[in-house]
Amino acid sequence: MINIYIDDSGSRSIKDLDQPIYLLTAVCINNKYFKEINDDINKISEIFKYKIENTLESSFNKNTYTEKRAHKMSNLLTNLIVDKSFELHCSEIIRGDIPYIILDKEDRINTIKKVLRVVEKYNLPIFTIYCNKEDFSSKYGKNNNSEDLLNKNMTKIFIDTLLDYLTEIDEQACLIADEGNYTISNYIIPYIREIDNERISCEVMQKKSFESVNIQLADICAYTTNMSLMYKIKKDNYKHKNIAIDLFSLISDYSIVKKVY
Repeated sequence: MINIYIDDSGSRSIKDLDQPIYLLTAVCINNKYFKEINDDINKISEIFKYKIENTLESSFNKNTYTEKRAHKMSNLLTNLIVDKSFELHCSEIIRGDIPYIILDKEDRINTIKKVLRVVEKYNLPIFTIYCNKEDFSSKYGKNNNSEDLLNKNMTKIFIDTLLDYLTEIDEQACLIADEGNYTISNYIIPYIREIDNERISCEVMQKKSFESVNIQLADICAYTTNMSLMYKIKKDNYKHKNIAIDLFSLISDYSIVKKVY
């Protein structure tokens, strides 16, 4: 049995050309590795949270606070910004959003690298279907009908690709995704339920992303792939060029990336 964790990246709006790439990514995890992968990523997440708290405490210690008071204040702030919903969210880590801004960029990028190395450690297949929205809109326009067509076609190719993979390895799978994802709810779930297949369960599991480190892994793989594709479009004008090259190199051997348009 395979658990397939799926996520999208980029704006799905055909009119939003500030984000020219829209993609769907799947990370395939064999159940026999489920506990080990969860343990590995949870450990990375816990270390990341500890670094945030430790950095806060160090900053207080450098001022005139007593050690005891500095510890209490850092605990207070940590509990406010690193609560039970804390998760590894790739785009926010790279941008340095709250609470990740407390750490320097090198620490943040290295955390993403550690997560991506889990893909290599367990040889996890990654499938990505993407479109260049400018290419698509030049052919089909930028209206609501063309946007619907894009999402339907991407969904079909995405699921068909996963079915081909499962047939090849003679396995069955369950899809797991972030709760509340528009594309999952409005395109992937209806498509799965309308097709006749024996490989993918028609019941797509949806969970809050902070409750599943494997959904967070899918998010990191999806955003890393998006950055790599953005670099191919923008070349040296892409501000995350070096990060995109560096991060995607860790998963390129495990990734199948297909362009739809």
